[in-house]
Amino acid sequence: MTSKLKQKLQRGEIAVAVNLAGRNPDIVEHLARLGADLAFIDCERTGIGLEAATDLIRAARAAGLPCVVRSWSRAPEVLVRYLDRKADGIVVPHVESAEEAAAVVELVRYACGADAAASKLVLVQIETRAAVQAVDAMAAVPGVDVFLIGPNDLSYEMTGTRGARTPEVEQAIEHVCARLRHAGRDFGMPARIHEIARFRSLGATLLYYPVEWLLECALQELARAIAGTSAADE
Repeated sequence: MTSKLKQKLQRGEIAVAVNLAGRNPDIVEHLARLGADLAFIDCERTGIGLEAATDLIRAARAAGLPCVVRSWSRAPEVLVRYLDRKADGIVVPHVESAEEAAAVVELVRYACGADAAASKLVLVQIETRAAVQAVDAMAAVPGVDVFLIGPNDLSYEMTGTRGARTPEVEQAIEHVCARLRHAGRDFGMPARIHEIARFRSLGATLLYYPVEWLLECALQELARAIAGTSAADE
């Protein structure tokens, strides 16, 4: 199920990963039908557990939409449980070194076998100062499919404010993007619609987009349409 997504990224096209924002299996079919490339099951920030993640994995497979699970832990005994439940890949937060990235790759090979591991998606997150400093070594690790930059956690560590986009934070993000691009590695990050041009200019290809952002855009468009109708009726 991951081959089309991997090919899309290799061609330099933008692929869209939608964070499902919790236990929402009913929306997976709609995301697949409307053009999402990847279902992002979040066990780190939403608090859902293994049972809910399993339901979402099954819903994604039924819809023909590849899915990855972001774990709350890097512990092998935690990660392997998502793979045993047939997730198409894993997202590992707060990876800070080449050794840690290589350990994730090896864990997938151990859990799935060498042949099946090649079809899985391995995403590691760069979201700390240590990871920024180690980006060249991390980029040299074979088997990582996508590096996912986490600007919110990175900004919190650098400034004490989550989501702050100071010149220092922006410089760090641009440095990571430049080094990954130089190494020919696929990478992505969150970006709102007005940020897509910059997202593309930095060389990113995996667009991380929470489902609440989709709802926000749709409701804003609806509000504008309602306001336009009301004005026309006056």
